[in-house]
Amino acid sequence: MNTFLIDYRDIQTPKKGFSRLFNDYSHEGQPHEKLTETFFHFDYLKEADYYKHLNQLLSRQYKRKELVDLLVRQNRRFGTAEKHIASIDRLGSSRCMLVVTGQQPGLFTGPVYSIYKALTAVLVAERQKEMFPEYDFIPLFWIEGEDHDFDESARTSLFDAGQVTQVTLDPWKRLPDQMLNCTAMGPGITETLSAFTSLLSENEQKEKIAAILGEFYTPDSSLELAFGRTMAFIFKNHPLLFLSASDPDFKKLAKDVFYRELATCPHTSHAVIEQSSLLETMGYQTQAKPRAVNLFYLNNHGQRMKIEQSSAESFTIVPERYRYSKHQMLEICDDHPEQFSPNVILRPLVQDHVLPVFAYIAGPGEIAYFAQYRKAYEHFGLNMPFIIPRGSFTLVEPAVSRIMDKVLQKTGRPNLSRKQIYHTAFHNLRVLQKNAISGAENHDFDTLLDKTELNIREEIAALSPTLVKLDPNLEQVLAGSVRQVEKVLAGIRQKTHRASRRKHDELVAQLEKAATGLFPADIPQERVVNIFYYINKYGWKILDDLAMMLRAHASESHIIMEL
Repeated sequence: MNTFLIDYRDIQTPKKGFSRLFNDYSHEGQPHEKLTETFFHFDYLKEADYYKHLNQLLSRQYKRKELVDLLVRQNRRFGTAEKHIASIDRLGSSRCMLVVTGQQPGLFTGPVYSIYKALTAVLVAERQKEMFPEYDFIPLFWIEGEDHDFDESARTSLFDAGQVTQVTLDPWKRLPDQMLNCTAMGPGITETLSAFTSLLSENEQKEKIAAILGEFYTPDSSLELAFGRTMAFIFKNHPLLFLSASDPDFKKLAKDVFYRELATCPHTSHAVIEQSSLLETMGYQTQAKPRAVNLFYLNNHGQRMKIEQSSAESFTIVPERYRYSKHQMLEICDDHPEQFSPNVILRPLVQDHVLPVFAYIAGPGEIAYFAQYRKAYEHFGLNMPFIIPRGSFTLVEPAVSRIMDKVLQKTGRPNLSRKQIYHTAFHNLRVLQKNAISGAENHDFDTLLDKTELNIREEIAALSPTLVKLDPNLEQVLAGSVRQVEKVLAGIRQKTHRASRRKHDELVAQLEKAATGLFPADIPQERVVNIFYYINKYGWKILDDLAMMLRAHASESHIIMEL
């Protein structure tokens, strides 16, 4: 199994790559140091910060017994392996920390990067245990079931006959802005599952995958529950735990954050805006857009409704236009914290208030969000945990590997390595295609024909003086012969080019296939394709292979893995 590392900064596909902020954050150097000093509390590349963060976590008080009870109950519901549930008891000790990652539920787990995030959390926890054996580190996946973007969650994609095919679940009896954990998938999930499994190639894994997903994705289940149960099954051999933050018992633990946000708004937003402005002056783009109140109000149907600050002493629930005084809203929060839900800005603050988080495993977009939050954390008396980039992969199937072999042959550069071929593909795939096609068209034919024509002209020219002396009329005969030679060679040249084009039409098509395999829709593969496509073709062992590569290479570079 060949593996190659590509610098994130060299991934420049048309719609994606990685932002400048992520590139600077994930590489050692002055830009990284400036970012971490200004926008984060700890630098995950500095060993001294690990001891500092451990000491700070030890000094904080958490409601650990309540957390243990909550996680045991939830993980039994998700079907987490009992041997992993047994590890939850360790969280009762102040010397036990969490390595957290998370994602909103995805259809059949959604894009494969959710798997990469979970694996990275498992391996970072494993690595910290090796560094600090006197502590325990438990990986935890936060399932963001309160997300209300159904369209984003209810779709996934597979490769099919060299193209990307998307499978979607239509909403069933769903209200606008209703949270995913409140939405039953309905009878349409049966047809959606059938469409999904029909795209899987026929082999020994397909029947098992269909049975597993059929057990979890049922009409009366929510996307959140089905996602959690599927992830727990996938990670049954890896010590990963799961948390649903929509649980009313969890909301009780988060109440102080909700209360402070309502009591002090719009202070959190001002703190985020201050950091955002500083980021922009340094040339970085910002993503999170704060609101005056960074909370949603939940009605009896599980719909997330915006809370607007009507005045310094009143709030309005939108769109229903219910109006509450500040005192009334704080009373509701105190008595019924389950009626509130944090937005993208307040969610990590809730996480780090309730949980003893040593590190958060973040995708490129999340790292950009976190860079805006330092002042908000300080407003809530918190420090950010280590923010560690998730593992990032491109999985290269054998058919694409063989195309890369052909590219090496056709470019006519025998010293070009596989790694350089991939480097060119990830930096600018169109350049690789152009080079390979031009090499395949083999302009040596033109050189050979040019040389032949020149030789014939020279030979005829050499004959001319002698023949013209013999008969002056032969000069016209020789000139006509040159024109005939030019015409014949032009015809040969034209037919040669057509034959060359026909011969290498296949290579052009194969390069397009390789482009789709590496960057479907010009987007990094990990943001599109579902993990079950790979499990079906290459077996469950692929998870162990991914884990092995992450252990060897961590997450400082993008990993290209030939299957």
